[in-house]
Amino acid sequence: MDIKSFYEVIKPKQTMLLMVTFVVAYLVAAKSINLIHFIQAFTATILTVAGTTALNMWLDRDIDALMPRTKRRPVPSGRLTPEGCAIYGLLLFALGILVGLNIGLQFVVVLSLGLFFDIIVYTVLLKRKSPYSIVLGGLAGAMPSLAGWVAVNGIGLPGIVISTIVLLWIPSHIWYLSIHFEEDYRKAGIPMLPLIVGMEKASWAIVVSVALMLILVTVLFVILPLGFAYLALSVFVTSYFLYKAIKFAKSPSRLKARKMYKLASMTLGIIYFSMLIGSFF
Repeated sequence: MDIKSFYEVIKPKQTMLLMVTFVVAYLVAAKSINLIHFIQAFTATILTVAGTTALNMWLDRDIDALMPRTKRRPVPSGRLTPEGCAIYGLLLFALGILVGLNIGLQFVVVLSLGLFFDIIVYTVLLKRKSPYSIVLGGLAGAMPSLAGWVAVNGIGLPGIVISTIVLLWIPSHIWYLSIHFEEDYRKAGIPMLPLIVGMEKASWAIVVSVALMLILVTVLFVILPLGFAYLALSVFVTSYFLYKAIKFAKSPSRLKARKMYKLASMTLGIIYFSMLIGSFF
């Protein structure tokens, strides 16, 4: 057991991407920044996200051990005990909730829903049984951005739209990855959609999801005072991703799926960056 294992078990790259959505949603919602308020909200969110991720790694330790891509993770490799991982995750989450109480009840409820959808709905109930697991489980990935909005303004339509963009992005993030690592998922017995209906049908499902993303990106411009820089950049990058997704669906392959997975992450990052630009210019 070492410090590096505790760092790896919270999936830092994934956690940071989710925190980008939180920060942008918070900044777009806030007319002026209260630094102490922001630090408290940020700390609460990153602790709950990290804690939830560690608990996910604890629950998935058996299937992670079966897949070459994940078998070197801290728990299946033996560098971190299952008990240690579970306690670590619970402590992080509990600390996050305690800090979050300083922000408000709605904020804490949103953070708690992140754990509920990720751990209970996705990991425990659906991941090993349903090819549509990420449709509901993906709500967990939308919670950090919703938390960013709620921390400032409470529940509202703009916050819901901002977080739904993430929800609609998740199928591309997960299903492109499962297409590329199809054999890994088969060995672990995880019924991801591409394994059940085939690459082509799953790829067209992604196209539909990205098309809906494009609609919501445009809707956000209508309901928020975001500048034309936001509209131009976000519509361009989402349209380009949609074009590439359609092209991929016409001729899907495991090799190209890896590139689409990376493009998906870049697309979400640019969409949120454009929100930030649009809120200031």
